[in-house]
Amino acid sequence: MPSALLMLLLAVFLTGAALGVFLLLLVGIHVEEHRMSLTGTPSSKMTASTRRFLGVTVRHQSHETTRKPAGLKR
Repeated sequence: MPSALLMLLLAVFLTGAALGVFLLLLVGIHVEEHRMSLTGTPSSKMTASTRRFLGVTVRHQSHETTRKPAGLKR
């Protein structure tokens, strides 16, 4: 019986941890959307962590990458 109780407590703890991470991600996404700040630097550690966890990066294009190669004519 004690091992069943231990397994139940472990399951409740892991469920709570997963729910906590999910809620932090939701808040981070909401903050980024509200501020429309996805193209700039993160405003807090929470938004930076959300971007890192979700794999969101910002690419800054230079003028050289936006030019067409000389061989293409259209």
